Formats: sequence, C-alpha cells, structure tokens
Amino acid sequence: MKTVRFLTAILASALAVGPAFAQVEIRMSGAVAFRDTSYLAIRSLFGGNLTSQNPADGPKTSSELKVNWTGKLPELFGDQTVTVRAFYNGAVAGVQDLTQNRNVAFLASTNPGDTNVVNLQSDIAFSSVFQQSTEFLTPTLEDVRFGATPIVLVKSASAPASLTNITTHQFKTLAANGQLPAWFFTGRTNDTGAISFINRDPTAGQRVTLFKESLFSGAPISYFWNTASNRFVIDPTGRNATQIRDHLNQFGPAISYLVALDAFAVNGGANVLRYNGAYPFANPTFNNVSNDYTPVINGQYGLWVYEHLLNRATAPEQVKTFRKALVAAIQKQLETSAFSIPLARLNVERTADGAPVAPIQ
Repeated sequence: MKTVRFLTAILASALAVGPAFAQVEIRMSGAVAFRDTSYLAIRSLFGGNLTSQNPADGPKTSSELKVNWTGKLPELFGDQTVTVRAFYNGAVAGVQDLTQNRNVAFLASTNPGDTNVVNLQSDIAFSSVFQQSTEFLTPTLEDVRFGATPIVLVKSASAPASLTNITTHQFKTLAANGQLPAWFFTGRTNDTGAISFINRDPTAGQRVTLFKESLFSGAPISYFWNTASNRFVIDPTGRNATQIRDHLNQFGPAISYLVALDAFAVNGGANVLRYNGAYPFANPTFNNVSNDYTPVINGQYGLWVYEHLLNRATAPEQVKTFRKALVAAIQKQLETSAFSIPLARLNVERTADGAPVAPIQ
C-alpha cells in the first residue's frame, strides 16, 4: 500500500512540473515585404528571454529570408520554451501554404550559421494581398490587417536621368510588350535605347496588386539579364526581390517594382519613379530613417498594399494567442518604420487589392 501511495505521489509530482518543460512552436511563412517589422516585433516579444537565433544578425538583406528564434515568452506561455520559425517565401506562397497544408522548408535549428532545413507546415502567413486575390480560396482563412506598405516603380542605375515618372498607361504597355523605347517614357526623341521590364515572380503580392491597380489583365512579357550572353532575354518566371535589386543596380536600362524596403537597396533609394505623377512620400528624398507617407495616408498615391496576418480557423489556441501578440508588437514597430504605415494612421481604405481608394467613413 505504501508503495502504491509512493508511486502515486511521484506521478502527481511529474504531472505538476510537466508543463514547465513543454514546448511551443510557431511557424510562419509568406510576404517578403514585412520581414523587417516582423523581425523586430518578434525580437521585442522575446526581449531578454531570447536564448538563440539563427542567423544571429537577422534578415539584414533581401536574400536572408529564413530566421529561427528560441527562448521564452512568459506573458504568453509562462515558463515553456518557445521556438518561432519564419520563412518569407512570398505572399501568395504563404496563402497556399495554409490552404493546401503544404510543407515549408524552414531552418532546422536556432544555432547561428546552421543552414540545414526541415520541412514543416506553416501556422501563420504574412500576406500583402487579400486571400480573394489568390487562386487559393478555400478554406477561408482568418485575416487580421495591421498596416500598409507602398509599392514603387524603380528604374535601373543605367536608365536615362530624364526617366522620372511612369503612368498606368505606360506600365500596361510595358508589361504587354516587355521592352519599349526610352522616349515612350521621357518624351525626348534623343532617348532611343530600349527599356526592359523586369517582373516579380508569381508568389509576390506586389505583382498581384500592381497588375490589378493598373488594370493589366494580359500575359506579361518580361526580361532578365543573362550573364552568359551578356544581354536581356525573355523571362518566363519572374524574379525575386534580391534578383531585381541586383539587376537594377548592375544592368539596364530597365524598370521594375518593389516594396519600399527593397526599393531603398537600389542606388540608395534614388531611383524610385513617380507613379502617375506622385511619390508615396512627401519628404524631399526617400530614406531609410523616416519618411512622410502623407500621399498614401490621404489618398494621393494609390499603389499600396495592406499588411495581413492569416491563419487557419482551426489553428490551435496557442497560434492565435501568438498572432494577437505579434500584431500588437508589429503595430508598435510601424510607428517608427521608414517603409510601412500603421493601419490606424490611414485616412483612406480599399475593399480589395487594386480597388479604388476612398476616404474612411
């Protein structure tokens, strides 16, 4: 009898301390555009309780798209160890990850420098488009919007100095043809060289939004620089943000488009074009410290996307708990962001990607 009572006491003790050693894991995929604010927000959630992070310096460049964190989030999960994995693989890809329950190649560990990957399903998707803008419509995902990010047209370093603006009509013509003479954009007959169009890949939310906003519905023709032949050649798939940055800095003349964060990596932000005569910012020069996005806030610049966090309706409660805290942390980061805008600061709204921008009623 004493033995039974003794074993029962040991079991009760083990059950009592068990949750302290439990682990929580959250996996996120989706939009490349929000990696800066999401990274800072996740770091702020861990604070001094962060144990390890891979890579150690976070996503400093547009080519660093995977990050893992391990530590504790006492306010959310008590004394449990929490691992967060992120792979910024594109807005449309993130929606597809959740709706099709497909595996995502996350970093395997939080050991700095370990590049091994592990295939796991994502719990949360960052997106720069509504789910309705993708082909992945079912099941319906829960959606929280928390900010807005401008998309900008960007020219290559070798493009004519007289190329300063592109209209909706000019963009549609460029996307339909792939290459056009420079004078079509500048109005100067001496600008005779060809301007090539470099397109984002289909996983990019900004591609979806720009095509919708410009009412381009055809099959785009685009180009990329082929180093073997030393010339632009037809691109059937599109480029990622890192490749576009490199193309615009090294090759041209060309035009492409990026979110503000990545556009700053092209010639220090000096090659952003006006779209229909307007910049998204009111300050004299685009910078990586602080920008006045009044034209977006008040509706004079309409080429922008909402920032979304999506999850399955059937997600475990710990996923929803983390998502709620992450949204609050990102909103705080957006207050001082040089590249995005808190949702509460907008005086305008839209009901779908590319839809007309109207005053908030």
